[in-house]
Amino acid sequence: MIQWATGNTGSHAVRAIANRPAYQLTGAFVYSKEKAGRDIGEVCGTRPLGVLATTDRSEIMAAEADCVLYMAFAERGFPEAAGDVCQLLESGKNVIATSTPFLHPKAMDEQLGAAIEGACQAGGVTFHGLGIAPGYMSEMLPLSLSRLWGRVDKLVARETLMYNEYPSHEMMFDFLGFGYEPDDPTPLFTDLEVVGTAYKPSSVLLADTLGLKDYELVHFRDIELAPEDFDVASGHIRKGTVAAMRFGTRVLHEGRAVIVQEHCTRMREDLGSSWPRGDGWSIVVEGEPSMSVSVNIGIHGEDHTDQACLATAMHAVHAIPQVVNAAPGIHTLVDLAPFYGGDAFTVAQPAAVDTK
Repeated sequence: MIQWATGNTGSHAVRAIANRPAYQLTGAFVYSKEKAGRDIGEVCGTRPLGVLATTDRSEIMAAEADCVLYMAFAERGFPEAAGDVCQLLESGKNVIATSTPFLHPKAMDEQLGAAIEGACQAGGVTFHGLGIAPGYMSEMLPLSLSRLWGRVDKLVARETLMYNEYPSHEMMFDFLGFGYEPDDPTPLFTDLEVVGTAYKPSSVLLADTLGLKDYELVHFRDIELAPEDFDVASGHIRKGTVAAMRFGTRVLHEGRAVIVQEHCTRMREDLGSSWPRGDGWSIVVEGEPSMSVSVNIGIHGEDHTDQACLATAMHAVHAIPQVVNAAPGIHTLVDLAPFYGGDAFTVAQPAAVDTK
């Protein structure tokens, strides 16, 4: 196994792999010079694993491994990320990627899909994109529920999470746009086409699988401003800057929104008072039968965003056997044979190691 990137999700993946004797890490790629040269187990808060983190791509490409867990923040610098993934595939390594543009590469971009498919065939390996929302809750949960539907007028798949305790300034500020003036175009997510990179692959996958024809996608981003200055884990939110947002994609059929995938988040509980609330995900179906399903996370007071990162990591770890054994090529969420997390009942979580 190779772990690519060791942010919140990647660190959870390393800890999970360290606690599963069936897997052995043989390499770890990091972007930080401060992490390079250190034991990857210590970097990620578990026991030493005898594998040193590296910033050298050629070293990773040459390493022996059945599978790579690719968990880089690929939305920033996506062409480089796509190039890395193709190189890994061409080197004969199966790849599981958690970045949203990789969920359905052919729907995201035909050239991207062709490049990844070609790399899979060249290396004789499999590529699989997944996540949590998008990547599971927005697709697999409603698709499972679809077995029960008689008629659907509207399907809403929604994520609602507080981000006040999420520590990444780059993700929260520079990417999503918290703490910026409402008309400042600097953050990537002020561009609705970038919003589309998060939800287009997922929306197309869902619409196509459910048999929708002649639909179009409309991306949206609504914001609410801070009424005063306050601090969160990722930085300082000034009065009058973005402090809550609601964004996503609507799938329109015959001029009507029939599928909505959206994310509602706020940096303080009192913000976005008219928007949906919760600590997880919900599916709402208007039609016959009408229904709603909610999945909450961090139910004992844990950090909700950290728990979501853990869930994403485990989705990837549990997919490893199926991906390694699948035929060469791109396998989307609906292509890959079903897999489950049964070993979770028998694996004990080791105590974390203080890395400071």
